[in-house]
Amino acid sequence: MTAAPVRAVARARVWAMPTERDDAAPAGGLQVVSRSAQILRMFSSDRTEVRINDVAEELGIGRTSAHRYLQSLASEGFLQRINDNDYRPGPLIMGIAASMLTGPKIIDVAEPLLATLAERTGQTAVLGLWTGSSAVAVASKEPAGKSVNMTVRIGAPLGPQSAQGLAFLAWGSPAVRERALAKLGTSRGEVERKLTEALGAGFAVSEAVIDGVAAVAAPVFDAGGSIIATLALVAPVGVLDTSAEGRHITDLKASAAALSGLLGASTAA
Repeated sequence: MTAAPVRAVARARVWAMPTERDDAAPAGGLQVVSRSAQILRMFSSDRTEVRINDVAEELGIGRTSAHRYLQSLASEGFLQRINDNDYRPGPLIMGIAASMLTGPKIIDVAEPLLATLAERTGQTAVLGLWTGSSAVAVASKEPAGKSVNMTVRIGAPLGPQSAQGLAFLAWGSPAVRERALAKLGTSRGEVERKLTEALGAGFAVSEAVIDGVAAVAAPVFDAGGSIIATLALVAPVGVLDTSAEGRHITDLKASAAALSGLLGASTAA
């Protein structure tokens, strides 16, 4: 999880995009939109990252121009820079994608439960959805009356070692799990151990994936018994009681079961 108190918001402003001659694309500002759309269309479920050289080659432009397009898209939240050469979908795109995949219903239904969970536990409560390649936070509620709260960045991708990522992989399809695990390298064994623990306990735990931040997440199921979302609590390391019978876990699992019921699940595993 990330504690940065910055939400992904689309802002209207002039982008510092390169201007190039291209007979196949509209001139001026429309060419900027055309180029940006071409870059975004490069992503798919099988291609979750692109490199600067990929953009330059596929769009037929110089590497410097490709870099500037990618930087501009990243500055607006459409993309997120991984390193000097690689980019992936950013928080703005991920948040929209997650919301559209399940529609607004789940967020609307979950918000009262999030608010109640936050007040009962005194911690930030978060709803997570799966985009096809990672979990993202799509809604959160903070407890009232506290001078300091953990603020979650809506739309930010949550990695496979986050509590939400672990929950989706533990209760998700074997194919999704294997694709995620295949990318982990030397950390695969540790993540597999955590997935086994999550399935046995009924919830997933992560600590210090982001320095000083801990989270616990429970699965939310749909009418077919498939995981459709996660509910999570986020707090500074050492604050959450992660024991199976502790109040934080008890309240979290009860809220996840209640949301599952509202979404048509007959039982919540």
